[in-house]
Amino acid sequence: MRRYLVELWRVACEEWRSIWRDEGVVLITVFALFIYGISYSLGYGGEVLTEVPIAVVDEDRSDSSRELVRMIDASPKVSVAYELPDVGGVEPLLAERRVYGAVVIAPDFEKDILSRRPARVAILGDASYLLAYREVVEGCVAAIQAKNEQIVKSREGGYHPPLIYEQRNLFNPSFGYGIFVMPAIILLIVQQTALMGIGMLSATRRERGLRYASSSAFVVTFGRLLAEFATYAVTLGFMLTVHYWLFDYPMRATWWRCVAVVVPYLLAVLLLAQSLGRLFRRRESPILWLLWLSIPFLLVSGASLPPQAFPRWLYLLGKVVPSSSAVEAWIAVQSRGASLADVAPELSILWILTIIFGVGAIVANRRSTQ
Repeated sequence: MRRYLVELWRVACEEWRSIWRDEGVVLITVFALFIYGISYSLGYGGEVLTEVPIAVVDEDRSDSSRELVRMIDASPKVSVAYELPDVGGVEPLLAERRVYGAVVIAPDFEKDILSRRPARVAILGDASYLLAYREVVEGCVAAIQAKNEQIVKSREGGYHPPLIYEQRNLFNPSFGYGIFVMPAIILLIVQQTALMGIGMLSATRRERGLRYASSSAFVVTFGRLLAEFATYAVTLGFMLTVHYWLFDYPMRATWWRCVAVVVPYLLAVLLLAQSLGRLFRRRESPILWLLWLSIPFLLVSGASLPPQAFPRWLYLLGKVVPSSSAVEAWIAVQSRGASLADVAPELSILWILTIIFGVGAIVANRRSTQ
């Protein structure tokens, strides 16, 4: 047992030195996480779109319609950039992306209001740009609702609407895109950098014919895992604490729940990287083969697209990738404050993947022993 522990420590030290002496591996496994994490966070720093330009077609040109236009323009979400005489001028502006929506106020708008008939207002939105479309619809609808309440309250008898509409965005009060996507992005960056960096390390040793200081594939696997886990534990710990604090991302999980999700995820990812490392003969191969998988991994994780939106077989196939279960568990724990019991299915999958990839890594490391 003592001999195995000594060999385990030697392999860990050797792997640690290999990581930090290789500039390319350090750049991918360490600095890429910081660079991509900070770059994406700065890019999403605005969180929400404001003052989205729209066009207005006021076919009524009455006091009531002009007041509605002023209320729409006062919304922080949209800005009336063009006032057009007819609907025909809207399409060229949308095609040139000079506006992302339009409001069309029908003729007899004021007359219908005074006659207590439904007044018509149409909202046209550019749905090819979903973020801008959301802001256009929400900003215009809020102004129309405010105008409607104003009309109802001004009528004789002081009538108040029987239903009061109130909206609260749970877990993401600002409805910001950064808060929504960055927790998943950080975990996906960890997975991608680990697969590429450790793959490069394995391919480099294979090119040079290097062997680890142990005759046991089990010792080699877990010695390497010890050094790799220590590296990512520090970098990921920084991202989930200091980085979260710098960019004011919500953290509703206790440290114990964070550890319970992150540890099996890191183990599964690192062992998967060791398993795949044996497949590469050249140092550059992991980048060429694995870089393009970042988008599919993001999609099957359910971070950018709900799992219900794609076929069931694809959702189940995505569970082979550690990030899919980890993203679901992490968002539930970190954003919604879920308990470990709530994410038990995802954690179980991560531990099962850890065992499977651990066996694969032992098989892959057999040829790297003395």
